[in-house]
Parts: sequence; structure tokens; C-alpha cells
Amino acid sequence: MSTLGPAGVFLLMVLEGIGLPFPSEVIMVFAGFLSTGNLGLFILYALSGSIGGFVGNLLLYYISVYGGRPLILFIGKYVGLKEEHLVRTEKWFDAKGEWTVFFGRFVPGFRSYMSIPAGVSKMNIVKFSIFTFSGSLIWSTALAAGGYVLGKSWNTLVPIIEKIGLFLLAIFIVAFFIYFLYRWFAKRRNTEKSESADKS
Repeated sequence: MSTLGPAGVFLLMVLEGIGLPFPSEVIMVFAGFLSTGNLGLFILYALSGSIGGFVGNLLLYYISVYGGRPLILFIGKYVGLKEEHLVRTEKWFDAKGEWTVFFGRFVPGFRSYMSIPAGVSKMNIVKFSIFTFSGSLIWSTALAAGGYVLGKSWNTLVPIIEKIGLFLLAIFIVAFFIYFLYRWFAKRRNTEKSESADKS
């Protein structure tokens, strides 16, 4: 990457953005280290990483827009996923999709793949672009800044970021579980009320 420069960072972040196993933690922290003492180069690396991540996410979004739904429904037949589940996901992204996409940029395992449900649900492209690029810019710049400040000790930051990432992933999963559990109980309560009203 040191020989490829900002163009190499851009390419690697595009690949990470479409879901390939190129960890942005390592890419951007190392890029920050390479730019130590050169603020102009640091800005160039940070922007290259941010734009690369955004372009990768945008590619995955469009792939999901045009091919995601049929593929998910086809696979869903074998794993118990029904169209009604997909409709619920689409409603979720209509209501809260932008913030899910934004905060998903900071969560390992969800970072790239947030583009898939956003694309399948045909989330507004302007909203998707704004929130995805904003998240990508903050994430890439923060990682590069860590490498820039630490210099030759840049590799000590990566395991710390990975631990924080796992913690955020756990919070993300628990939050989703609580939300869907709440929705399930609310739906059940409304059904019981409707049945009681019908009997009376």
C-alpha cells in the first residue's frame, strides 16, 4: 500500500465497501502512519479512504436494488424467510434507514452489508449517499488520525479498535433484538385487544 499511495487506499476501501475482507481498521490506520508529518498527504489519504468506502457501498447498494430482492426471496424459501419479513425490513429502512446506515459504518460485520437491505428496500438514494458518505468520512478520518498521531506505534491501535468494534457489534445486535421483541409484544397485545373487542 505504501507504494500505491492514495490510489491504493481508494481501491482497497472500494473492495471493503462491497463486502470483501479488507479491514478498514488496518488500511486507514496504516495510511495515517504513512502520512505522519505531512498534513496534506494525511488529508489526501483520509479523503481517498472515505470516497473509496462510499463508492464500494454505492456499488453494493445498486447491486441490491436490481438483484437483491429476487435473490433474497429465492434463498428465503429454504431458510424460512418470507416476503412479509422483507416488507417489514423495507418499512424499517423507510422510517429509520438513514441512521441505521450511518451508525452501521462503525460496526464490524455490518459496515459494508448495510448497503444490501438499503438497496433491497430501495432506500432514497440521496439519503443513502449523504448518510453513508458522512459515516465513511468520520470513520476513515478517525482511523487515519490515529495512525498519524501514533506514527511507528500505529499497529498498537488496531487491536484496540477491534475490541471497541466487537463491543459496538454486541450493542447493535442487542438493540435490534430489543426492538423486534418490543414490536412482537406490541403486535400481540393489539391482536388480543382486537379479539376482546370482537367478543364483546
